Amino acid sequence: MSETDNRALAQNMSVGKLIVFVLPTIIALLIASLYSIVDGVFVSNVGGTTAFAAINQVSPIFLIIASIGFMFGTGGTALVSKVQGEGDPKRANAIFSLLTYALITIGVIFSIVLWFVTEPILKALGTTDDMMPFCMAYAHIIIPAITLFMLQFYFQSFFACAGKPVLGLVDTLLSGVVNIGGDAFLVGVVANGDPIKAVEGAAVATSAGLLVGGLVPLIYFFAKNKSSLRLGKPEFKLRYIGATCGNGISEFFTNVSASFINMVYNSLFLYMIGDMGVAAYGTVGYVNTIFGAIASGYAVGVAPLVAYNFGAKNTDALKNLHKNSLTIVIGYSVIATIVIEVLATQLAGIFAHGDAQLLQITVDGLRIFTLSFLFKGIPTYGSGFFTALNDGFSSGFISAMRTLVFNLATIIAVPVLFFHLFGSSYEAAYYGVWYSIVGSEILATIMTFIFFKVKKKKYQY
Repeated sequence: MSETDNRALAQNMSVGKLIVFVLPTIIALLIASLYSIVDGVFVSNVGGTTAFAAINQVSPIFLIIASIGFMFGTGGTALVSKVQGEGDPKRANAIFSLLTYALITIGVIFSIVLWFVTEPILKALGTTDDMMPFCMAYAHIIIPAITLFMLQFYFQSFFACAGKPVLGLVDTLLSGVVNIGGDAFLVGVVANGDPIKAVEGAAVATSAGLLVGGLVPLIYFFAKNKSSLRLGKPEFKLRYIGATCGNGISEFFTNVSASFINMVYNSLFLYMIGDMGVAAYGTVGYVNTIFGAIASGYAVGVAPLVAYNFGAKNTDALKNLHKNSLTIVIGYSVIATIVIEVLATQLAGIFAHGDAQLLQITVDGLRIFTLSFLFKGIPTYGSGFFTALNDGFSSGFISAMRTLVFNLATIIAVPVLFFHLFGSSYEAAYYGVWYSIVGSEILATIMTFIFFKVKKKKYQY
């Protein structure tokens, strides 16, 4: 990394400058997250409710595996940026190379395994006979592209680390254009109203987008480039992989737990009101994906700054980053909540394909779920902040408690409470399920602020 880049990372940034620095990463992750949303828009309007519910049933399985790329990306960025801050660019490149080759190997192995286990997993989740053909049609096309899915998540973190976040954004934009164009042609035209062809077309479009998003950065970092990172000879030390996984385990756990919880919610809504419940939750999940991508994009974008200044022992810059980050995250959370509450009907209508009952169910759920956005931003940032500080334990603990323990506890307790307080009916329990998400995020926010206070003296932020 050049001296100019070093000064840019070490300087105290205003709120405005900080937003400008992380914006390319935020937009890149946001666009990457739109794959399933774009698929959902086209499939819901061409293939109908069952086809739409099917891709929402199967997608969490692939997101769990793809999250390994996110773990390697966030954890590896923290490690590599710290080494850069310590003034050892050669070792930083060797570690980057090792992590990249290891991730590709892992991706290939998981693709082979998934080919044989996806259908049994779906059956265990209670997937209906009507939904299964759509699920498998989508899965058999996406599974070979899993390694590319992992690489896209991985490289989005490292573009920021390499000092080229704009290149990451350009790559993701191209990937998004391919995906959206593919959906418009394959689903909107070629499928000609056939639900199975619509699902297959969406899967092909997504895979084509991943080819751009995962393969192009790989070629870029192999070639001679002007960034601070280049793929070459790795340093084969397992401790680097261990440190990366330790740093990034919280982000992996967040994504895995979120996908697992999504499957739990899908199963609950499938039991309560059938395919329409899964479709409604899928729409709400898409809105949540957009919010989460922006929040995670900020955490990923600011991580190289935090890690570099931590490695360089620049405590003034670290304090400035943390203070301004809290201001940005809280402001975004409030604004996003207000905007989505106001636009709930319009957002739900995109996926309701004219079904009045589905529209009403979705709007009711979305208005409740959106309240959780007031509290989601802080735990997301907090987990990423401690990852950047190479404190895998704190980051992992926040993530585990937030995404699994609190979620499972509230999803049991809140519906039961509603059931007893507001009448012994499925309706009371149904609304309790939606409110359980809000309760979980409130607990996570409180816990994150406790960690900020306890760890402040140690890390001098």
